[in-house]
Amino acid sequence: MRVPKSRCDLLLEIAPDVERLFNRHMEAPRLWYPHEQIEWGAGENFETHPWSESDYPVAEGVRSSIYVNLLTEDNLPYYTNSILSHAPKGHPIRDWNYQWTMEENRHSMVMRDWVHISRCIDPVLLEDGRRVQMSRGEVPEPDSFANLICYVSFQERATQIAHRNTGAHLPKDDKVGRNILALVAGDETKHYLFYRDLALAAFALDPSTMMIAAAKQVTNFAMPGTGIPSFSRHAVRIAREGIYGLTQFLRDVVTPVLELWDVNHLAGLTKEAEAARTELATVVAKISGTVERMAQKAAATGRVVVS
Repeated sequence: MRVPKSRCDLLLEIAPDVERLFNRHMEAPRLWYPHEQIEWGAGENFETHPWSESDYPVAEGVRSSIYVNLLTEDNLPYYTNSILSHAPKGHPIRDWNYQWTMEENRHSMVMRDWVHISRCIDPVLLEDGRRVQMSRGEVPEPDSFANLICYVSFQERATQIAHRNTGAHLPKDDKVGRNILALVAGDETKHYLFYRDLALAAFALDPSTMMIAAAKQVTNFAMPGTGIPSFSRHAVRIAREGIYGLTQFLRDVVTPVLELWDVNHLAGLTKEAEAARTELATVVAKISGTVERMAQKAAATGRVVVS
């Protein structure tokens, strides 16, 4: 039976995989420019034309999703800091983090420009929310490298799904908005692939530590943005709209990631890791049961949720 490696050992041994995946990421760069995505001439002065919901008619769940997704992207400095806390100087994960931060930074830029030009969100509400969100600095803070890469694997996948589904719910004539959210989702896809495959490499190095981390992250997972004002209310609206909720978390995030990591067939686990695998299966089964009951209730009431 393998002896679980220490945090420093895992960081040291996984360095070649970080370099390999970083090089793969850089082989197909996504060199899009935020300023080229915006129809600048379509904008209007908010002072002479105050914002109104009628400027951009859309379901409240879609508006909530745009709001939450953008404010989450605004919180980038704190996510960067959280990752850097597990990135020793001279380690390639630090170079990856700089690249990741650079790519992520353009998301809030392009989304805010589009939001202001399209007038899909009240700019006062958005700025008030940004100030609260960033003054709190509230982000997940995994306590180990194993927990970090498990969390960001789920988080990047969830963020990709949230942006993609939000774009699909925009008015069909908003081609600019749909294109912007597709670009952002595309970046998130590449980031997800990096973290997902880095975690897979870590499972090969230390399956017990990673199994314990995976179980912990699935059990306690929360979408980024919990520091946003009225986050729970917005999350309910977003889920009701079929953009992102427990159904998408199970179907599009947890299930495909755990299947790729092949957690059900890992061998040589410690006693603690075997217990974590059992706990993970129990949690996933509970989520599945809840999702099934939600679907049955929706069917019984005739409510159709697009997802």
